[in-house]
Amino acid sequence: MLGEILLKLVAVLTVDDVQECKRLGLEDEVGGMLDLWESVAVAWCEGDVVEGNIWPVIQIKLNELKAALRG
Repeated sequence: MLGEILLKLVAVLTVDDVQECKRLGLEDEVGGMLDLWESVAVAWCEGDVVEGNIWPVIQIKLNELKAALRG
């Protein structure tokens, strides 16, 4: 259940959103949010709070968003 909630949070943010935030000078804020979501996901996976099959989906989405932030 918690993994699905985290996935919904991550999925709401799009590459276009990240690029727009970057144009507005909000790279640090977006980067901090993505890092926080990743830290939560890792902690929950390590604590067996999140189903193992949902972590790869979250990780792929986070990597996509981080790439957009760097690009």
